[in-house]
Amino acid sequence: MKKYFSILIAFILAISLLPASIANAAPAELKVHFLDVGQGDSILIQAPGGKSMLVDGGTKANSGKVVSFLKSKGVKKLDYVVATHPDADHIGGLITVLNAFPVTNFIDSGHVHTSQTYYDLLTLIDKKNIKFSVAQELDKIALDPNMIIRVLHADENAKDSNDASIVLKATYNKVSFLLMGDADAAIEDKIRAKYDVAATVLKNGHHGSDTSSSAAFINNVKPSVAILSYGKNNSYGHPHLAIESRLKNVGAKTYKTPLDCDITVTSNGVKHAVSTACKDGKKVTAPATKSTVNPAPKPIAKPVTKPVTKPVPKPSIRTNFKNCTDLRTVHPAGVAKGHPAYQSKMDRDKDGWACE
Repeated sequence: MKKYFSILIAFILAISLLPASIANAAPAELKVHFLDVGQGDSILIQAPGGKSMLVDGGTKANSGKVVSFLKSKGVKKLDYVVATHPDADHIGGLITVLNAFPVTNFIDSGHVHTSQTYYDLLTLIDKKNIKFSVAQELDKIALDPNMIIRVLHADENAKDSNDASIVLKATYNKVSFLLMGDADAAIEDKIRAKYDVAATVLKNGHHGSDTSSSAAFINNVKPSVAILSYGKNNSYGHPHLAIESRLKNVGAKTYKTPLDCDITVTSNGVKHAVSTACKDGKKVTAPATKSTVNPAPKPIAKPVTKPVTKPVPKPSIRTNFKNCTDLRTVHPAGVAKGHPAYQSKMDRDKDGWACE
C-alpha cells in the first residue's frame, strides 16, 4: 500500500512541475466556415485535431472562390469531402476542388443524376482513386476523436435529389451543428421523430425556402445561430420571410451569406463565437492606424490611354427545354410559375414550381 501511495505522490508532483503552457493548455478549437458561394452551399469543417472536411462545393462558377478560401485557411488536403446531393449548386465546384487538393474520402448520397457535372465528378474520383462510399443513416464520420459526426438522413433511392440530401449532425462536446443540405419539411419530420435534432448552429435546408425549416422543426432544434446560404436577388425568393420569423421566434441569431459573406463559427466545445467577412454586404476591415511618418510624395503618373473595346453583346436567354434534365443544366433548382422557362407539363406535383 505504501508503494502505491508513493507512486501517486510522485505522479501528482510531476504534474505540478509541468510548464504552465502545458498544464493550462486551452482546449483545441473547432472552426466551421459557411462560404459565400451565391445560390449554393459550401461548408468547411476544420476539426480540433487538424483534419478538414468539405461539405458541398457550390456552383462551378464559384469553384475558384472555394479553392482560394480553403488555401487561405491553411488547408493542404481534405480528409473528407461530402456531396449532400448531386444538384449543380452543391457539387458544381467539387471538380475544381478535387483537382486542387488531395482527398482521402468522398461520401456521396448515392442518388444518380444524369448531368454531365455529376458524371465528370464520378469519373475524376475514380481516376484519382479516392475512397468512395455512399452515406447510410446513422453512419459515423471519423474526422476527429473529440467529435461525433453522424448521418441523420440519406436516401439513394429518393425520387427527388433534394430528398436524397445527406443530413449531418456534428457535435463537439456541448456545441453542435445541424447541416440540412436541401432536405424538405417531410424529411425534417422523419428526422425529428427519430433523433435529437437540438443544435447550437443550424444550417437551414434549401437556402431558406419555405419547403424546408417548418415551425415544428425549428422549435425542436432551437438553434442559437442560424445560417441561410443563398444568392443575392435570386429568382426563387430565398429566403422566405416566414423562415426568418420562425428563427426569430426561438431566439436564433440569423446570418446570411449575401449580407455577411463568409461566416465562421469557432468553438472550444463549451462556448462558441461567430465572425463574418462582411457587415451588411461590405467587407469588415480593421481600422487603419495613423502613421507619424510623413508619406513620400507620389510620382506624377503619365496619363494612360484606354484601349478602345468593342461592346460585348448580351447573352440570349434560353426558355425552351426538352425536359427537366435539360432545364436543370441552366436552372439547377427548377423554375417558378411565371418564369419564361416554366412549363406546366414539367410541374409534376402542380405546386407552381417546375423541375424542383
